Amino acid sequence: MTQLLSGVSVGPVTDVRSTPASEAWRSLLMAFTGIYNDLAREMAERTGVQIEHYEILLMLYEAGDEGLRPSAIADHRRLSRSGATRLVDRLVEKGIIERRSCGTDGRGSVVVLAKEGRRTFMRAGRVHLDGIDRHVGNRLTLDEMAVLKRLLHKLGEPA
Repeated sequence: MTQLLSGVSVGPVTDVRSTPASEAWRSLLMAFTGIYNDLAREMAERTGVQIEHYEILLMLYEAGDEGLRPSAIADHRRLSRSGATRLVDRLVEKGIIERRSCGTDGRGSVVVLAKEGRRTFMRAGRVHLDGIDRHVGNRLTLDEMAVLKRLLHKLGEPA
């Protein structure tokens, strides 16, 4: 039996070719999916914040007072423009981000962290970093983390 990323077990797969690269890819996906799901569950349980919302708060925190256009959020999160607008609307309704007119374009807007969003980000960030330390830092040595970081940067470079 083979276990899929979804956790579903299926019979033997005989028509798919396995290569060292495909095995490395599968290991990467399995590790990422497991850790990401643990981090998401822990954040929701301890802070009530969805990890997808935290990722937006992190982007806005890093953008500072200049904020980001919703289209930049869409591009970074690989969302449609309408999907990003709905996400921004939900976060505005929660009072954790604010829309502001874009100084260079009267038609456009940027979004920034609201005061409550900054507090939410800081609280969720502590939980997130604690989880990363437990799920990654406690499993790997400093040397292994340095190698992993280097390899992942290499994979992220344009082909």
